[in-house]
Amino acid sequence: MGHLLLTWRLVLRDMRRRPGEAVMFLLAVTIAGASLTLGLTTNDAVVSGYEKTRAATAGPDIIATTTATNPSHVAERLADAPGVAARADPVFAFDTYIKAHGRTAHSSVEGRETAPSAVDRPLVTSGTWVRPGGAVVERGFAQALGVRVGDRVTIGGRGYPVAGTAISAATGVYPGSDAAQGAGPSDYGGRIWLTSADARAAAGEEPSVHLILLKLTDPTATERWQDTVFGRDREVDSSVNVHYWQDVLQSDLSMIRAIQPALVVGGWLLAAAAMVTLAALATTRAARDNRRAALLKAVGAGPATVTSVLLAQYLLLTLLASALGLTAGTLAAPHLVDPSAGLLNTISPPDSGTVTAAIFLAVVVALTGALGPALRATRTSTVHSLADPAHLLTRHPRLNAMTAHLPTSLLLGIRLLARRPGRAVLASAGTATTTLMVTALLTWHTELGGRPDFKRFGPVEVRVDLTGEVLLAVTLTLVALSTLNTVLLGWSTAVQARRALSIARTLGATPGQVVAALCVAQLLPAVPGVAVGIPTGLGLYWVFGSTVTPSTTWLLTAALVILLAVGVLTALPAWIHTRRPTGRVLTAEPA
Repeated sequence: MGHLLLTWRLVLRDMRRRPGEAVMFLLAVTIAGASLTLGLTTNDAVVSGYEKTRAATAGPDIIATTTATNPSHVAERLADAPGVAARADPVFAFDTYIKAHGRTAHSSVEGRETAPSAVDRPLVTSGTWVRPGGAVVERGFAQALGVRVGDRVTIGGRGYPVAGTAISAATGVYPGSDAAQGAGPSDYGGRIWLTSADARAAAGEEPSVHLILLKLTDPTATERWQDTVFGRDREVDSSVNVHYWQDVLQSDLSMIRAIQPALVVGGWLLAAAAMVTLAALATTRAARDNRRAALLKAVGAGPATVTSVLLAQYLLLTLLASALGLTAGTLAAPHLVDPSAGLLNTISPPDSGTVTAAIFLAVVVALTGALGPALRATRTSTVHSLADPAHLLTRHPRLNAMTAHLPTSLLLGIRLLARRPGRAVLASAGTATTTLMVTALLTWHTELGGRPDFKRFGPVEVRVDLTGEVLLAVTLTLVALSTLNTVLLGWSTAVQARRALSIARTLGATPGQVVAALCVAQLLPAVPGVAVGIPTGLGLYWVFGSTVTPSTTWLLTAALVILLAVGVLTALPAWIHTRRPTGRVLTAEPA
C-alpha cells in the first residue's frame, strides 16, 4: 500500500508542476483513439439509425414496384400470400426533375393520402404532412437543396410550397441509391411527397408506377418469401419488381464506404504521430526522470518500483485518453454517418472489438513512447545519474573526416544527428505521416477537378463533400500534431545539446550557425520522411480509391512547404536556446 501511495503522490505532484505535458499527451492519444473509434463504429451507427427510423415510421419489409394497369389487383394478390402481416394501398409514383432556389435535382414524387398509412408512415420532422397544393420533402433532400418550410419547389412545371419535411425508411437516405424505389431516379436522387391528386396532376404524361409496401410476419425471411410467392404466381412475377428492407440498409451503408478508410487509416497515422509526441516528451524530461530514478534507488527503491513510478503517469493518462476517445468517437459517429440528416440519430455503445482496438492503440502508444526511457533510467547507475557528469562522445572517424571541411552549421548539425539517431527516426516518421495525408488530400483534389460531375449540384457532390471533410479534418489534425512534435523535438535537441553547442560558441560559432545546426539536425531526417510519405500516400489512395496522380508541381510544392515548415518550427526553440549566455549554461548545476 505504501508503494501505491508513493506512486500516486509522485504522479500527482508531477502533473501539478507540469500540466502542459500531461495535457499534450492526453490530447494526442484521445484524438487518435477517437478517429479509430469513428472508423470502426460507423457501420453500427448506420444500422442503429436505420433500425430506429424504421421502427418510428413503420418501415416496410417489402417494397414492390408494379407497372400493372390494375395495381390494386396485384396488391391484393401479394397481400393474400403467406407471411404478409399488413399492406398499404398502392402508391402512385413517378420520376422527374425538380427545381428549388435555382437548382435542378433528380427526384421521385409519391402521391400519398393525408391519413396515416398502415405501412410506411413518414415521420414529419418540421411543418405538417401533405395537404392539397403543398409538398413534403425528405429531410436529407431538403437539407441538400437548402429548402425549408414555406419555400417553393417546382415539380412538372407547377410550383408547390413546402408544407414540411419528413424521414422514411422505405428508401435509402439522400444521396443514397433509390433502387428500392423502383419509380425513383435511374441514378441517385431525393424524394418528395404530394397528395395523390397533386402527384397525378404533376406527372402529366410522364411514365409512372405504383409502389406496394408490405409488412411480413418474419421480417428476416424476405428472400424466402419472394421465392415462395413468385414461384407460385407467375402473373405477379411478370409485373412486379421487389426490393427488401435489407437493400435499403445496404444503400445507407454505402454512404460511408468512402470515408471509412480515411478514418481507420487516419486513426493509425494519428497514433503514430501520438507515439512521436510521447517519445519527444519523454526525451524532454529524460534528465528529470533519470534524477528521480536515482533518488528513488538511493532511498532503497527496487527496479520494479522505479519503473512503475516512471510509467504510472503515462498509463493513467492512457486509460483516461482511451475513455475520452471512445466517448468522443461514439458521440460523433451518428452525425458523421448521416450527412444528409435522413435518419434518426441514435447513440449506441461501441462493441467489444472497438473497445479492445482503442485500448490496444492507446497502450501501444504509451509503451512505445515511454517504456524505453523508463528502462534506461532504471538501468543507469545511481551515482552516475546524481552526479550527471559530462557524457563521453562516441568517436566516428569516418564521419569526422567526411564533415571536417563542411561549413560550421552543417558540420555541427550532422554530428548532432549522429549522436542521437533514434530522434532522427522519430522526426522522419512524424514527417512521413503528415506527408502521406497531404498527398492523399492532393490526390483527392486532383480527382475532384478531373470529374465534371463533381462540380454540379447533386448527390455525388454531397458524397464528395463528406469525403473531403473527413480527409481535411484528419490532415489538419496530423499537421497540428506534427507541428507540436517538431517543436518538441527541436526543443529537446537544443536542451540536450546545450553544453556541446555552448562550447562550440566559445570556440567561435555564431548564434546563427548554432540555430542553423539545429535546423539541419531536423531537416536531414525530414527529407527521407517526405520521400517515403509521397509514394505511400499515393499507394494508399490507389488501394481505397482510384488511380489518380497529382501533378508533379503540386507534389514538389507540398514537399518544399513541409520541409520549410520543419525548418521554421525548429528555428524557434533553437533561437530561444541561443539567447542564454554560454557562461551560465556551462556553470549551471544539473536539474
